[in-house]
Amino acid sequence: MKLNRLVAFVWLVLIGTSVAAYYSGVGTAFEDFIAENAPAETGAYLRNVVLLGAAYFLLLFRTQFLRLLSFNDFLFILLLFVVPIFLMVLSERSFDFGDYTSQISCALVFIVASIIGMQTELNRPVLIAAYAIVVVGSGLNLYELFFDNNLWSIAPGRSAGFYVNPNITAGALVGYAMVYLTARFDRVRRADVILLALLILGVLTTFSRAGILACLVLVMALVFTRVGSEFPGRKIFVAAIILFSTVALAQYMLQTLELSEDAITRMLSLRNSGGIGDYGEERGAAAINALDLVVDNLLFGNGVRTIYSMEEGPHNMFVAMLVDYGIVGLIAYLVVIARLMLIARRADRNLSGMIWAFVTWLVIFSFVSHNLLDTLVTLPLMGFALARAYKIHSLSSQGE
Repeated sequence: MKLNRLVAFVWLVLIGTSVAAYYSGVGTAFEDFIAENAPAETGAYLRNVVLLGAAYFLLLFRTQFLRLLSFNDFLFILLLFVVPIFLMVLSERSFDFGDYTSQISCALVFIVASIIGMQTELNRPVLIAAYAIVVVGSGLNLYELFFDNNLWSIAPGRSAGFYVNPNITAGALVGYAMVYLTARFDRVRRADVILLALLILGVLTTFSRAGILACLVLVMALVFTRVGSEFPGRKIFVAAIILFSTVALAQYMLQTLELSEDAITRMLSLRNSGGIGDYGEERGAAAINALDLVVDNLLFGNGVRTIYSMEEGPHNMFVAMLVDYGIVGLIAYLVVIARLMLIARRADRNLSGMIWAFVTWLVIFSFVSHNLLDTLVTLPLMGFALARAYKIHSLSSQGE
C-alpha cells in the first residue's frame, strides 16, 4: 500500500513538473521544440518513466483497468489517442520513431492517470503531488524571473521552468492547482492560501494571457464554493483581494523589473484590453490560415499531425481537430466535453467539482493551444476527470 502511494506520487511529479521531459532532452532542443510544437515528444528518460509507470499500475490494478474498459466514455476518449496511431501506420506520409512513441506515451499517461484517479487509497498522494507540482513550477518560474532570466524558457523574458514553454507552464500550474482545490469544498485552509499565492505568482511570471485569465476565473470560482452561500459579503471581499493582489503584482513587475518587450506587450494587453482584443488579432491570423487547409478535406481532414508540419500552428484545439481529422474529429472533441458535462450534472459538487473545473480549463485553453491532446504534462488532468466521471457513473448505475 505504501509502495503504491510512493510510486503514484513520484510518477505524477516526474510527469507533471516536466522533469522527465526536460532531462530527456525535450526541453533543451529549443529549435526543434518550436518547430515541432511537440512537448510530448519523448526521449529515453521520459519514455522509461511512462512505460514503467504503465507497467506497474496496469499489472497491479488490472481488474480496475478492465472495469474502465466497460465504461463507454473512457473508451471514447481513449480512441482519441489510439486512432491517430493507426492513422499514422496507414498514412502515406512517413513518421519517425519519436512520433509513434509520443502518441503511445499520451495514451499510456491517460490510462495510468485514470487508474490512479479510481483508487481511493491514492487520493492523498495525488493531492500531495498536485501541490508539489505547483510549488516546484512556481518556484522555478520565480527563480528564472529574478535570478537567471531564460535559464529554461524559450520565450524572451518569460519564465517557464522545466516546461520550457511559458504557455504550457501556465496551463499546468492552473490545472494541478485545480486538482488540489477541488478535492474538498470545506473552509479555506492555510495550505490553500499558500497554494493560491504561489499559483498567482507562478502564472504571472509566465506572462501568459490565457494562463492569467484562466487562473483568475478558476481560482475565484473555486474559492467562492468554499466560502459558502451564507456569506455573500465575504465572497466579494475574497474576490477583491485576489483581483487587487494580482493587479498590484502585475503593476509592480511593469514598474520595477526590466521586462522583455514580449512580456511588456502581454501585460499591457491584459491591462488595456483584458488580453482578448489584440490577442484575437495576433492568433486569429494563424487560425484563419489553418482553416484554409480544411476546405478541400472538410469531412476527414488532412491527416494526423498535419498541424505540426505548418509554419505556425492554429493555436486553437477546435481548429486543430478540423485540420487533422475534419468535422468528424471536431465532433468527437466536442462530444468529450459534452459527455463530461452531462455526467457531472448527476452528482453534487464533491464528486463533480473536479470535472467542472477540468471542463472549464479545457475549454479556455482549447482557444489558445492546438496540442492539448499531445502535452504529456497536463494529460493526467483528463485522466483524473475521467476517473471521477466513472465514479459518478457507477453510483448512478447502482441507484445511489
